[in-house]
Amino acid sequence: MELLAIISLIIVLSLWVVHSIFLNRRLFQSQSRYQQFFNDSPVVHIVIDKHHKIIEWNETAEIIFGWKHDEALGEDIIHFLVPEFDKVHVQSILNKAALQGLSHSKNYNITHQEKEIFCEWRNRRLEGTDGEILCMAQDITVSQKTLDDLHKRSTALEGAGDAIFYTNEKGFIEFANRSFFFLSISDPDTVYGNHIGTFLFEDRFAFSTLKSQFNAKQTWKGKINKSFNGRNKVLSVTITAIYHHNRLVSYIANLHDITALSSHVDALTYRAQYDQLTGALNRSTMKDRLSHAISRSERTKHKIALYFIDLNDFKQINDQYGHEAGDILLRHISKNLQSCLRNTDTVCRYGGDEFIVIIEDIKGENHLETIFDTIQTAIAEPIKIEDETLIYPSASVGMALYPDDATDEESLIRSADTAMYVAKKDKYLIVPEPKLSADNHNH
Repeated sequence: MELLAIISLIIVLSLWVVHSIFLNRRLFQSQSRYQQFFNDSPVVHIVIDKHHKIIEWNETAEIIFGWKHDEALGEDIIHFLVPEFDKVHVQSILNKAALQGLSHSKNYNITHQEKEIFCEWRNRRLEGTDGEILCMAQDITVSQKTLDDLHKRSTALEGAGDAIFYTNEKGFIEFANRSFFFLSISDPDTVYGNHIGTFLFEDRFAFSTLKSQFNAKQTWKGKINKSFNGRNKVLSVTITAIYHHNRLVSYIANLHDITALSSHVDALTYRAQYDQLTGALNRSTMKDRLSHAISRSERTKHKIALYFIDLNDFKQINDQYGHEAGDILLRHISKNLQSCLRNTDTVCRYGGDEFIVIIEDIKGENHLETIFDTIQTAIAEPIKIEDETLIYPSASVGMALYPDDATDEESLIRSADTAMYVAKKDKYLIVPEPKLSADNHNH
């Protein structure tokens, strides 16, 4: 019996030893797998004790933070990795993990190269240990910078003084900033989903045509007029096509209200080109037009007629009825001349009581006589001043042809001026009604 008991004990002990060896092997394999996972994980794995001392430090931690395993062991993780301004925050996060078992944070860290990076942390208390915490981290510096840049650009976009909107790849509006709605050029409820061509140019086809005018930087710049609720605005528009890998992804439009500026520029342009009293072109603009007319004539071989007009007895009108009556007379004659001639013809107040009319593409003698008669009729129309007083204007008119009488601008004006003075000798005055004589002469 004793022998049987001993044999049984030996068998049990052998089985226990075999089982222990098996369990130890399994445990070793598990530890090896854990260590391999711990080290090979693409995520930082750091284990700290209850005093925040580092006791485990994987290979990813070495790569991201720059310290080797042996250099990191025993260091306080807060003093080791966290910049001064973020230490209080990280301390509270680790305390939360110790008390509640889990905590998350995003905070700045310092590398061995003293470079500041931004990491996302997940901290978990390890059960069955004396307060150990597993700290897992990912370097999100690049993605956070991208988000920060997007936030800055979004803030800048919203705060921009110019109106800005962008579309999808098909041209339908997806976003507009606050300044866009301050323009009050459209009902806010109808902006989104509207096509850029329909919104800016009233026609999608017009925008399709416009795309051929984009420059090498895929940008178009121009001015448009936009009317909404009875208000007209002039907008400076810049449209840029955005491409990604040669694929159109969006249009961005920048709108700037230049209504006031445009009106001011128009007013300045008008003052620079037109006589303020009569609305006829001024002398400098007339000379510019004459120069262009001569250039065209050289190409087309068509003649140009220049009529030099000087009102008769204008000083007498000013002396007898006052300068206001003289101004009325000048405006009246300027209006009549402009209304009876073509839009392509030039009517200029040359100075004082003198006017110049330029006619291009002269067809012959009959054409010249018709123009002369038209000018004479326009000048001779009676003008009422001081209620019941009628003035019957007349003028001396001289004419010169290009290139027959002159081959440049100044010579052509002088030739017509000379012809006008010849006509001036025949002027007459009828009394008692003041009348500007109607002697006209074609030279």
